[in-house]
Amino acid sequence: MALQSPYAYAAMQDQGPPVPPAATPPPAAKTQRWTQLQLPLVRNGQLSGDIIAEVTPDGLVRFERASLMERLLPYLSPSARETFGASFAQATFVTPEELDAAGIVLRYNPALLEVSIERIDPNLAAVQTLGPVITESRVPVTRQPEDFSAYLNVVGDFRLEDFETFEDPGILVFGAARFRGVVVEFDGGYDRSITGGQGSGFYRRAARAVYDEVDKLRRWSAGDLQLSGIPVMAGALIGGVAVEKGRRVFSGAGPVTQLGSQQILLDRDSTVEVMVDGQQVQTLQLAAGPYDLSQLTAQYGGRNAQLFVTDVTGRRQLASFDPFFDPVDLGSGEDEYSAGVGFVARAFEASPKYGGLPAFSGFYRRGMTNRMLLGGALQLSEDVQVAGAEVIVSPNKIPGRIEFSGAVSTGDDFGYSLRGAYSLQVGTGMQGRQFSISADYRSKGFQTLTDAIAGDRFETLNVTANYAQSLGEQTTLVAGANWFHRPGFNSSHSVYADVIHRTEKFRVTAGVEYGKGLNENNFGVRLGLTVPLGRRTRAEANYNSRREQSRAFVTRSYEDRVGSFGYDVGIRRSRNDATVDAIANYVGNRFYARGSVTSGGPGFGDIDERQQARLQVGTSIAFAGGDVGIGRPINDSFVIAKPHESAEPGQVVLGRSIQDKRFDAQSGALGPALGGRLQSYTRQNVIYDLMDGPVGYDIGTGIDTVEPPYRSGYNITVGSDANVTAYGVLKIEGAPASLVAGSISSTDDEAFTNQPFFTNSVGRFAIMGLRPGKTYQVRLTEPAAIYTIEVPAKSEPLYQLGEILITPPAAK
Repeated sequence: MALQSPYAYAAMQDQGPPVPPAATPPPAAKTQRWTQLQLPLVRNGQLSGDIIAEVTPDGLVRFERASLMERLLPYLSPSARETFGASFAQATFVTPEELDAAGIVLRYNPALLEVSIERIDPNLAAVQTLGPVITESRVPVTRQPEDFSAYLNVVGDFRLEDFETFEDPGILVFGAARFRGVVVEFDGGYDRSITGGQGSGFYRRAARAVYDEVDKLRRWSAGDLQLSGIPVMAGALIGGVAVEKGRRVFSGAGPVTQLGSQQILLDRDSTVEVMVDGQQVQTLQLAAGPYDLSQLTAQYGGRNAQLFVTDVTGRRQLASFDPFFDPVDLGSGEDEYSAGVGFVARAFEASPKYGGLPAFSGFYRRGMTNRMLLGGALQLSEDVQVAGAEVIVSPNKIPGRIEFSGAVSTGDDFGYSLRGAYSLQVGTGMQGRQFSISADYRSKGFQTLTDAIAGDRFETLNVTANYAQSLGEQTTLVAGANWFHRPGFNSSHSVYADVIHRTEKFRVTAGVEYGKGLNENNFGVRLGLTVPLGRRTRAEANYNSRREQSRAFVTRSYEDRVGSFGYDVGIRRSRNDATVDAIANYVGNRFYARGSVTSGGPGFGDIDERQQARLQVGTSIAFAGGDVGIGRPINDSFVIAKPHESAEPGQVVLGRSIQDKRFDAQSGALGPALGGRLQSYTRQNVIYDLMDGPVGYDIGTGIDTVEPPYRSGYNITVGSDANVTAYGVLKIEGAPASLVAGSISSTDDEAFTNQPFFTNSVGRFAIMGLRPGKTYQVRLTEPAAIYTIEVPAKSEPLYQLGEILITPPAAK
C-alpha cells in the first residue's frame, strides 16, 4: 500500500532518472537493494513522530534528511538548527555514521522497527526543563474548529391538564455564536405561563458574552452571570462583568446551579430523581426556578444522596445532595478565583430583574501545600456585606481530612454561618471503611447576595454522621444519624442502619430507622429490591414503614444515539397520596422527544383525581464552514459532516458503526449530519463513515481528533475527488517485483502530494488518493525505472491495472 508522507522525495520531482544521494554509502551498500520504510523516532521512551528511512536485508540504514530534520528540531538549540541543517543541505539521505560525526547518535532496531535517539552533543542540545516527566503520549489534534460557527436550539413544550385542557404551548430557545475566541450566548423563549399571562410572552433567562484564556484557565464574561464562591456562602447572580479562574470554569454548565446554603436553581423545567445509596427514592417534575433543600436534607442527610437532573433539552447532570459539597481540591501552589461587578438580581421571574447600586462578589482559594487549602470570599452591596473564609487540611499526625468554614454578614441584621466536617477512609475493597461527620449552622440573620432570589431566611442546624464498611465481596453495612433543627418548623432527628447485598441477578437492601419528625412514625423498617432485566433495564421496589412510603417501577435508560429510547413507569404510595406515572424519551436523528403522563389522588381508588400530560420536542439548527445542519439539541460544541459530491448517493454517519446501525447522527434529505455532543476543552474523537457509497470509495482515516473550544463548531467533508485507488502486480523481466521501493508523483494533479511507493513480497501494490483524468508517474529507486499511470476520466473508485511489465534500462 502507498503510504502518505509530507517528506516524499522532493529531490525526485524532475523528469530525469533518480539522482543518487549526495552522501556516499559504505561499499557494501552499493550491491544492496534498499527498501523504504516509515519508522518511529523515539527518545527516552517518548514517540517523536515518524521519519522516512531506507534499509537493506543486511541491516544497513540511511535516513531521509527532510523528515529527520523535522523531528530533530525540538531537541536542537536555535544555533544548532542552522549549523546542523547546513551540514547536510545537499543530501537527500544521511547515514548513521555521518550523524555520529556531527554529534547525534541514532540507533536502528530492526526487531522493533524503530529508531532511537541515543545521544545529542551538549553543544547542540536544546535547554530542557527539569520537573515532573509527562509520560502520557496524547493523540495529536487533527482538525481545528471553524473561525465562525453558530447554533440555535428550539424546544416545544405542550401541556394537557386533566386530559381535557390544552395550555398555551411554550417554546424554549437557546443558542450561541462564536467568532474566533469570542462567544455570545442566549437563553430564553416564549411561554405565557412563565410570564404570568402578561405582556408578549417572550422572556430572557440569560444573555452573555464569553472570552476564554484556556492556557491560564481563565474566563472573562459580561451579561447575565452566575458567579461561584466558597461553599459556605456560594456565589451570586448579577448583571455585569466578571473574571473567573479554575478547573470548574471549564467543566461545562449543567441544568442545576447552587445558589447558597440549602438552595439550588434549576435553569429550565426538569425531571429530578433523588438517588440514595444508588437507589431511586423519589422522582420530581419541577419547573425552572429556585428550590429549598432543607426538607430533603433532613430526610436523607448523612447518606450517599445525589440528585440526577434531566432538563427539557435532554441535558443531564448528577449533582451532590449536600449543598456544601465541593469536589475540587487544589494541589500545592494551584489557585482559583472569581471577581464580578454588576447589579444584583432581585427576583427569579421570566427575565432577571436587577436593582440597586452595583455590587461586588469574589472569592480566592489556594493550595498552600498538598495538605492544606485556604480560601476566602467577599460580597459587597448597598444592602448586605458578607465575608467568609475556609480551611481544608489533612494533618501529618491525624488521619483523615478536616474542613472548617465560616462567614458573617451585615446589613438589615447581623448573621453568621459555620460549617465543620471530618472524613476518614481506611483501606479499600473488602477491608475498606469510611466515616464522616459534619455540622452546619446558619443563623436567621445571615444573608448573601442570592437571598433575594432564594426566599425567606431561617435559622437551621444540621448534623450528620455516616459510617460504611464492607462485610464481604458483595455485602456492605451503612449506618448513620441525622439531626435537623429549624425553630418552629419541621425539626427532626433519626438514626438508621442498612445492609446492602449485591449479586449479578439482584440487589437487596434491608434496614431499620428510628427517629422523630413531622407526620412520621418513630420506628420503621426499610426494604428495597433491584433486579436487572437486561443491559439497560431494571425493575425496582422499595418500602419505608416509618414514612409509610412504597414505590415500584421499571426503568429503561436511553443512549445518546439515533433510534434509542427509554422509559420509567411506576406507582407510588404514601400516607395521603397515590400516583401512577410514566416518562418516555426518544432520540431521533433530527430531534429529541420527552413525554410524561401522571395521574394521582388521595388513594388508588381516586387515582384519576388529578391528571397531567406533557410533551417536549427539541431540535437544533447549526452553521459552520458554510454549511447548515439540523439535528438534536446541542449541549456545547458540534460537528457538521456531509458527503463529498463524488460520494453520492452515500450518507455520512457519525459515531459507532454502520453494521449494527448504532450511530449518533446521519446525513440525508434534510442535509448534513449534525453531531451535538462534543465537550469543550476535552480531547476526543469524531468517528465518521460513509453508508451506501460507491464500492471501494476512499473516505480517508474515518476519524478526527478534536479539542473543541467553548461553543465551537466543526465542518467535515467525507471523501474527495481524489477517490481512486489503483492496484495491480508489478513484474520486472517477467518475475514479480518483490519489495521494490520508489516514489509517486504527478505532472497534472497539482493537489497531489508525492508519496512513497513499495510492493509486497509477490509484487502487489495499491496507490490511493488518485483523481480521475489525471496522470501519475511511479519511479523505482533500485532497479531504476519509470512507468506511467493514466486514470480514466470516468474511473470507478477501484481501478484495476492488472500486470505491469517493466524492463530496466540495464537489462535492455
